Amino acid sequence: MKTNDIPAGACLDCGEALDAATSVGDSDSTPSSGDVTICIKCGHIMAFDDLLRLRELTGEEIVDMAGDPRIIAIQKARVEIEKEKKA
Repeated sequence: MKTNDIPAGACLDCGEALDAATSVGDSDSTPSSGDVTICIKCGHIMAFDDLLRLRELTGEEIVDMAGDPRIIAIQKARVEIEKEKKA
């Protein structure tokens, strides 16, 4: 995993300030246009535009990523972390 700085912005759903993105799994790549990202606070799924700013997914992108095991794993991990915080 590798964490990369991105232009400061906010989650398009909850407004959480976001200025970094961490790759998933074995990837050490940096984000690029069209890559999907998930808000660490609320789990909202977004994509990067050409300037690495956050944007909503297109309908086609939603269909393409449906069932993606990486997205599912991240969302499951977020739920578990939230459960631990509340306990």
